[in-house]
Amino acid sequence: MVSDAVELFVLRNGDRWTVMSDGIVRGRLDYKIDAEEAAIRMAKGARAKGRPSGVMSPDGGSQMRQVWPN
Repeated sequence: MVSDAVELFVLRNGDRWTVMSDGIVRGRLDYKIDAEEAAIRMAKGARAKGRPSGVMSPDGGSQMRQVWPN
């Protein structure tokens, strides 16, 4: 079992939303909800392979919050 955690972050980048992990862009989407859903799918895939994972996304006040697992 691999023990490296996978942390995914949803970040606003201009008028789009970016999913990042380990400083690498994993996806660019038009809507925040789509970026969060994509990040959650990636995190679930990592967890299915035995890697702890989580997704962080900004709330309305620009503070990061954990959106998965919740």
